[in-house]
Amino acid sequence: MILCLETSTTRCSAAIGWGQQVLASRALDAPEGGHAAALAPLTDELLKELHASGQELRAIAVSAGPGSYTGLRISTSLAKGLCLGLQLPLIAIDTLELIAAGAIAHLHEGGITIHPMLDARRMEVYTASFLSDRTRLSEDRPVVLSAEAPLFSEGKHLLVGDGATKASDLWPELNYEVWDEGFAPDAKQMVSLATEAFEAGSFVDTAYWTPNYLKEYVAVVAKNKVLGR
Repeated sequence: MILCLETSTTRCSAAIGWGQQVLASRALDAPEGGHAAALAPLTDELLKELHASGQELRAIAVSAGPGSYTGLRISTSLAKGLCLGLQLPLIAIDTLELIAAGAIAHLHEGGITIHPMLDARRMEVYTASFLSDRTRLSEDRPVVLSAEAPLFSEGKHLLVGDGATKASDLWPELNYEVWDEGFAPDAKQMVSLATEAFEAGSFVDTAYWTPNYLKEYVAVVAKNKVLGR
C-alpha cells in the first residue's frame, strides 16, 4: 500500500491504496494555512486503518506542485518525516498531471488536448498540456491568461481545474471546453499514479527533494497601526 498526501490547494486530502484500489481516504477543505492542523490527524487515522487491515505500507507519495506554497511545504515535511522514520521511499506526483489524469478518466473520445489549470491569483494560472493518453506536451509553467494571447489555436481542447474558469469566455473563436468544478486534485486520484511510479522505481531523494513551486515565495508583512500614539 502507498500513503498519498495532497495539499496543493485549499483542499486537504490523504489516501491509502494500491493500483486501482483505495483502502481508505479522508478529505476536508482547509482555510489558507490550515493544512498544518488538518493533515497530520487525517494521516494518523489512515495509518490506523492500514494497521487494522494487516497490510504493509510500501511508500509515501506527495503532491509535487505547483500549488499553494504553504500547503505543499506542510505535506512535504510530513511525508519526509514519515519516510525517514519508517524507512520508506518517497514518490512525487506532479499536481497538474494529477488533474489531467482525473479529467482523462472522464473522457469518452480521443484527439483532445488537456490543459489542467490551477488558480494562481488574478488572471494567472499554473498550467501544462497533455494528450488524452497522458503524453506530456509542455512543462509546468505560470501563464497570465489574456484574450490577445490564446494558449492554442487548432484542434479540440479541454481546460480543467479551478483556474479554468478564467478562460471560459476569452477565446470564443476557438474549439475548447471548460471543466472547472469537481476536478480539484485529490489524494484518492494519486493512488494509481503513485503505484505506477513505484513499479517503475521512480523515487525522489527524501533528503533533498523540494516541491515545484514554479514561482519564488514572497512573504508579505503587514504594517500594524497602533492607535493613540
